[in-house]
Amino acid sequence: MNSHFIQEASETCFNGCCSSPFSSHSMSEKQEELEFSVITTGTSFLTRETKFTSQESLPRLRTSFYDLITAFPDYLQTNQADHLRSTEYENLSSSSHVFGQQQPLFSYSQFREISELESDSLFTLSYKQVSSGKELLSFEGESRFQSRMRKRITSFMNLEESEYHMILTQDRSSAFKIVAELYSFKTNPNLLTVYNYEDEAVEEMIRISEKKGVKPESAEFSWPSTEILSEKLKRRIRISKRRGSKRGLFVFPLQSLVTGASYSYSWMSLAHENDWHVLIDTSALGSKDMETLGLSLFQPDFLICSFTEVLGQDDPSGFGCLFVKKSSSSALSEEPTNPSNLTVVKAEPSWKWKTEYQAGYDEITPVDHEDHKAASTSGSEIVEIESSSEQDKAMIEFRGLDHADSLGLILISRRSKSLTLWLLRALRTLQHPGYHQTEMPLVKIYGPKTKPSRGPSISFNIFDWQGEKVDPLMVERLAEREKIGLRCAYLHKIRIGNKRRSEEAMSLRLSVVSVRLGGFMTNFEDVFKVWEFVSRFLDADFVEKEKWRKKALEKNK
Repeated sequence: MNSHFIQEASETCFNGCCSSPFSSHSMSEKQEELEFSVITTGTSFLTRETKFTSQESLPRLRTSFYDLITAFPDYLQTNQADHLRSTEYENLSSSSHVFGQQQPLFSYSQFREISELESDSLFTLSYKQVSSGKELLSFEGESRFQSRMRKRITSFMNLEESEYHMILTQDRSSAFKIVAELYSFKTNPNLLTVYNYEDEAVEEMIRISEKKGVKPESAEFSWPSTEILSEKLKRRIRISKRRGSKRGLFVFPLQSLVTGASYSYSWMSLAHENDWHVLIDTSALGSKDMETLGLSLFQPDFLICSFTEVLGQDDPSGFGCLFVKKSSSSALSEEPTNPSNLTVVKAEPSWKWKTEYQAGYDEITPVDHEDHKAASTSGSEIVEIESSSEQDKAMIEFRGLDHADSLGLILISRRSKSLTLWLLRALRTLQHPGYHQTEMPLVKIYGPKTKPSRGPSISFNIFDWQGEKVDPLMVERLAEREKIGLRCAYLHKIRIGNKRRSEEAMSLRLSVVSVRLGGFMTNFEDVFKVWEFVSRFLDADFVEKEKWRKKALEKNK
């Protein structure tokens, strides 16, 4: 990369960059260093030889950005995302909160376009309880708006509309509850999950299955990479077929939402070969993630995802999506044990009702209102409502999905990996000051370090100058105070060593701090703020003050 190109890039992004404080021509021969070098074309930066012992010693934002584009020059090709963020999602720039929601249906600018209609939302949700699989799937027939939504989301997820039902739910957890309550565990009595962290929705599914007499099993993971212990999982998938028992439900995320570990589609294929129903959880995937390419080829029996209405903190409402493969719908035949959990959602555009009121429907009676909704399926009525103005026409666009499509899978993936790998290396440069016989790193990272195939989630813990772990809940609270999206999570099912031990002795449960860089609107400034915040824990007084503050609050309570 020539100097003129670097200068032009810096002027475009930050009106000038300083020279890099990270540059080093030395390269470690360890495997993770080699993996990192494969995808970088510039000088290696943030190496183990470069350490920062205080927040004041950190380079500035512009300098750090220079290092990013030195190691990942292709990052500059993703500046269209920065343009979209400033024009369509300007709420992110005005908000001090670093990370917004994962995938919006609409852009913030659309929300602004209907602000004069005095609506709090781009659409409204109505709820209905269902009592069986048949009733659940029949609820799919919807308004024209929801029909368009279904077509657009199905296409976005790379699924065939003719092969799947799509049901809207209150959220992701509700989708898991529906499957757990309605899945025919009586005839398919196995449940096998693949999560290296505790997930509330999955834990609820496990509790419901246990009430139905199922003994759930889980994959186990290695330490500290948190990768799947392959041989053990293969045996668990195949054991059902060898014993001649009926199949069950295999619940599989394509990535870990906490550690960023990525898993192969081959597990899904193996499960299908051994007569399991497969539920794919895409919650950890970012916009247009590479893994969504395989959905049309491998065709899971069930798929769960979620969408938000507007990216950012101003309006975080949204819903979950449950896809059911039509040829697998017979698996939802069991009567539920807790019907109150089975709530489905219907979406109606808020701007549509406002248009109707403006057209003179203020005094519609309940009966007339239903007749009017039925009549609105005629072509002339739809044209009147949806095309009555350019404003109404814009509302039916799912602009958030369109923006992800316009950026494309390759650019979004390149942007996400560049930011994730940069932050991973940056966190490892933080070291406690002082004279120690061994290094005293501030941060210990769990999961894959620099693998290009990893996802955009990072799990780690912070340790004070005495080597004691800082409570992840405290880190979460302090980050929230700074409007930074870190959260406490729990790794589990982690096996230490290869010796035969009791299940309790070999299974590790560990509280960690987790940050997710998903979403195509995440930019370098967001990532830099995380690094800058974590570096504050290099100050021993900062940690001690917070410990005393916590004790004082607990005493007052």
